[in-house]
Amino acid sequence: AMVSTKVEALQVALCHLFFNIFGILIWYPIPFMRRIPLNMARMLGKTTRIWRGFPLVYILVVFFVIPGILLGISAFFTQDSVGFTVLGSFVVIAVVGGIIYSVFWWRYRDGKAKCFTCMEQRQRRKTTFQHLPDDMDYLKSEIAKLKDQ
Repeated sequence: AMVSTKVEALQVALCHLFFNIFGILIWYPIPFMRRIPLNMARMLGKTTRIWRGFPLVYILVVFFVIPGILLGISAFFTQDSVGFTVLGSFVVIAVVGGIIYSVFWWRYRDGKAKCFTCMEQRQRRKTTFQHLPDDMDYLKSEIAKLKDQ
């Protein structure tokens, strides 16, 4: 950033630096706080083991969908119109309501088990379809052997 003469480059570099410093100050000094990101990483790994398509969905949602929604909401409030501000307020209320309902569904309506069951079924179906041609060839050869007898 110091090579460039643009102020924006230095701002981005400083934001990155302070983000990392504050992350270390929040998560590292207190021993029980260290377990939070580790447990989250373990959960992501277990979910990936259950359904191999999960990393792609996770990357798309976390790095594209959520920032796109937040960028769209912020665009409502940067317009010089009361109508866009009111619309932005309704969208924020709807998003917060959706987040609250999602957490409620995940914790109290057995959403976690439903998601894991769905992911296991998807992965099982995918592996079944992948191995189906091999199984069909085996079955055809066994049927041909039975016909010859």
